Amino acid sequence: MKLAVIVTEFPKSTETFIYRDLTAFLAAGVEVRLYHIAPWRHGQPLHGFAAPLRERVRDIGFWQPGAMLRALRPAVLAGVAQMLWAYRRHPKIAAKSLAMLPKALAIAADARAWGATHVHAEFAGHPATAAWLGRRAGGLPYSVSCRAHDIFRTQALLPQKLGEAAAVRTVSDFGRDFLRRTVPVLADRAVHVIHSSVDVARIAPVETPPSRDPFRILYVGALEPKKGVAHLLDALALVGPALGDWRCELIGHGPDADALQRRAAALGLSERVRFRDAQPFEVVAQAYADASVCVAPSVIGPNGRQEGIPNVMIEALAYQRPAITTAISGIPELIRDGDTGLLIPPGDPRALADALLRVHRDPHAALAMARRGRAHVEREFDLAKNARRQLDLFFG
Repeated sequence: MKLAVIVTEFPKSTETFIYRDLTAFLAAGVEVRLYHIAPWRHGQPLHGFAAPLRERVRDIGFWQPGAMLRALRPAVLAGVAQMLWAYRRHPKIAAKSLAMLPKALAIAADARAWGATHVHAEFAGHPATAAWLGRRAGGLPYSVSCRAHDIFRTQALLPQKLGEAAAVRTVSDFGRDFLRRTVPVLADRAVHVIHSSVDVARIAPVETPPSRDPFRILYVGALEPKKGVAHLLDALALVGPALGDWRCELIGHGPDADALQRRAAALGLSERVRFRDAQPFEVVAQAYADASVCVAPSVIGPNGRQEGIPNVMIEALAYQRPAITTAISGIPELIRDGDTGLLIPPGDPRALADALLRVHRDPHAALAMARRGRAHVEREFDLAKNARRQLDLFFG
């Protein structure tokens, strides 16, 4: 079996959830060819576990004069007209979509010539647009994974891209229900919920209660508005004296990094809050194992940007560490308040401070929650099970 996969960017350190799936497909004997829409991200680290993907990447440029002949097909011209009309209120998306047309058609031709039998688009944004345009040019059947901002930000062109897909997958029940409510063509169609996953069998759960001396607070993720990291800093300023000897590590990078460091300094937290930038997953894994509590203070950001289910919370529970996050989007499907972790309202530093204090005061109860969280991940978020379900969707 040969599978062509389209992503937006490669490599991208925050997309471990995609790379885990692809390495699982390789382990199952599937040949994978990976295409990226944006130019190669030089200087972006590729996690060690994802190294086998590097030789599977096909780097196709935007300048594809030969592909333009295929753009003259009536089905492609009709698709371009639909695309420009659908994105008439989103000129930046329209321009980017039009610019990638030759590349999308070249990807379709390359995948067919390679012998692929299916194309999978990771995200319903530009990757799905590329797969849809390629199919209209005589390319292969395709499927789409819908995650979060790719469907929440705008539903423009989703009826066409998802309506013509051979299969549609979301990572949460929340996402499925949202699509059925906002994209009428999907109301009566099968929309498959297959959660993002971790390789649970390879992760040894930490059996010790959370350390109180020091109390180690961990955040992993991008430093951008929808992640709500400023609320974590505000919560630490509120509760810090009650946590005794505490430390907070922030692993990740993003546009808010400098502002967050200034905020930490203004709040008098600089000696206890450490900004570590993006790290290889091997370093992140050790940080999970050492953490007393893992926090994802997600909020609904500008233009409706929000999480699906934060992969970092799945990872935290796989390591059997207490987890605190917010009750938005599909997150309550993973974190059930008081059962598998603690849920708080988004943008509420006081509630986050109280949740941190709760873990600190009763580490044994926090460990019991983490054990239930690990069991939940084993049932619903296991890589081996969910990779098999995706392959059945592609080739079944």
